[in-house]
Amino acid sequence: MRGPRLPVVATVRFFAAFFLVTGFAALVVGVHDVLLPDDRLGVVFPGVLLLLAGAIFVGAVWQLIPLGLPARWEKAQQPPCKEPVPVAFLVSILLGFYVFFGALAGTGGQRAIVLAVSVLLIAVGCLGFGLFWNEIEVSLVRVGASIALTIAGLLVGGWEFWYQNQYVPSHLDRAVSVQVSLKKIRTQGRYDLLSATFGYEDIGGRSIIVLGSDYTLTGSTVVACPRLATPAEESGYFGGQLPDPQRARFMSDVWEIQPARVLAAGRFVADGKRLGPNVPATRQLVFYVPHDRYQLLRLRAQVFAVSASVPLASVPPVRREIAGDNDLYDLWKLRGNGWFQNLLSGSRGWIVTRYELVNPQGNGIAASPDLRVVARSPSPTWSGNAPGDDEIESLFTKQPPLDTTETFGDAELPLAPVNAPTAAQLAKTPKACAGTKRKTAGGP
Repeated sequence: MRGPRLPVVATVRFFAAFFLVTGFAALVVGVHDVLLPDDRLGVVFPGVLLLLAGAIFVGAVWQLIPLGLPARWEKAQQPPCKEPVPVAFLVSILLGFYVFFGALAGTGGQRAIVLAVSVLLIAVGCLGFGLFWNEIEVSLVRVGASIALTIAGLLVGGWEFWYQNQYVPSHLDRAVSVQVSLKKIRTQGRYDLLSATFGYEDIGGRSIIVLGSDYTLTGSTVVACPRLATPAEESGYFGGQLPDPQRARFMSDVWEIQPARVLAAGRFVADGKRLGPNVPATRQLVFYVPHDRYQLLRLRAQVFAVSASVPLASVPPVRREIAGDNDLYDLWKLRGNGWFQNLLSGSRGWIVTRYELVNPQGNGIAASPDLRVVARSPSPTWSGNAPGDDEIESLFTKQPPLDTTETFGDAELPLAPVNAPTAAQLAKTPKACAGTKRKTAGGP
């Protein structure tokens, strides 16, 4: 007579209880994710894998029950281990590695919990193989086929999980073109009537969604300042970071008094607008500018967009203003993710855009002539709640910007003759301008 094939019957009962709980949880989460009204493969495919894993685990429980009941053994001999028990051990190991690498994307307290669960899955699978290695009565061909199919499925699911939840939120689309033009229509009373045209187009071959747009119309005072184009004069324009390539430039005969005066600002593309590839769009605005007040006008426009594959929720962005902060924030909510993703790495629920209305190096009072919109994406959290004020400020001070490029267009328009600098303006010009006579110079 053969004795019990397992040293401890309690171990078999532990396996049965473990696979029962894990299988039931996998089936519940898998059914939820598969039935979500979402066509994203990164959500549906892992849900299908969970359904298969749950079915295998439940089948293993059915086969383990007779092994854990010595009273029902025929002739006091423990029955052999049959499928799908060995396959369940294999799936437990591979699922443990899948959960482990998925947890690396999470932050906060959930990471430790998920890592502990992944270690438990791997340990149970390895322990099962160690105890049942001589009891597995299946052909090597079927075991090899199960291993290959399971690994292939997990690789595909892992790639989709990484692409949808790591790559897509951190790589914003950069294939949008912006063109602007500015022209004077006529003088009407004390004002010059201007026409501004904004053109924008998705040139990347795939649809994008606009998360922010801005324009600023600025007026500059330009005074006469003849000086030689020497290395000493020009060196300052090639060192350090330029806030605006057009505004920060060397001109040998005139000087632009800075900062420029902000005359108009706003947005020219609707939030959340979807742009199809190679479909141009335009918008035209009219501005009134005091006549003979400014020598040079500059129009600057920017469009900030993400790929349409980013799963934005169909709700308006949440507008946020932080006390003591002169900027403006929009919180864009992403569509609900599957339970499996939320359990692994948390919900990547928001993209935060910021309209920088004030120059950080300024006094916080005058509006910046370099109005910009930038974005950050908070780390995933289990709760998925909107980030608080402190977290938002931390995003833009400690976290690097999203992988994107800044798409903008500029146009300039001279309106009035260049003047000799006044005493107050002379203090804002280089020393070479000190000898300039205070009289009207030639036209622009």
